[in-house]
Amino acid sequence: MRDEIISTEFIQALRDYAYLLNRNYPRKPILKIIGDRYLLNTFQRILLNRGVFTESDITSREERTIVGLSGAEIHIDAYNVLFTISNYLLGRLVFISNDHFIRDAGEVYGKMHKDPVFQRAADLLLDYLKGLEPLKVEFYIDRPISYSAQLAGSLREMLVERGISGGAILEKNPDAVLIRMDSGIIASSDSDILNETDMPVTDLAHAVLKVNFTLDLPDLGAILS
Repeated sequence: MRDEIISTEFIQALRDYAYLLNRNYPRKPILKIIGDRYLLNTFQRILLNRGVFTESDITSREERTIVGLSGAEIHIDAYNVLFTISNYLLGRLVFISNDHFIRDAGEVYGKMHKDPVFQRAADLLLDYLKGLEPLKVEFYIDRPISYSAQLAGSLREMLVERGISGGAILEKNPDAVLIRMDSGIIASSDSDILNETDMPVTDLAHAVLKVNFTLDLPDLGAILS
């Protein structure tokens, strides 16, 4: 699948897309123009849309990205982080964007959190957090998504089991809450959050996967360099 996606045509499309994006052409129209020009499939278009950012966006995120999280107060975009880990465990498309954050192709939706793979993703995440000995961990969960209350309860239990201070909070719009956060470190790869927050950010899903697996992910930044 990887070879089919990272084709010669895709690499040229990637370079053209990044070039135009950096010259302030609007994202949506150039995605269609370039996608049609190079006959890109759905996955290739998702990689461009979710994996390519302007140089100014990249610089801003690099300046605020934190890697060392020991003893920190961490605010986690729960579905964002857990879905990315789950997609990797399922062997689905996960890649490194040119802002160095990992993202997935958005293939996990709905009742995924009732799947054993989602539970394994949560276990990997909580075990990693336990090793950090954080000051506090708060999960922010989309209330409108089905079974979110059950997920919040499960995460609270897992925090207690591992002796981690914190909780799991149901919010109608977790993105808005995280954007307004004025303390701690925000764990998310959501572009809107990364663009709007002034707080330090971290790629928690990437950190968890690196600790547990030998990663060999498509790296759009490396291709562009």
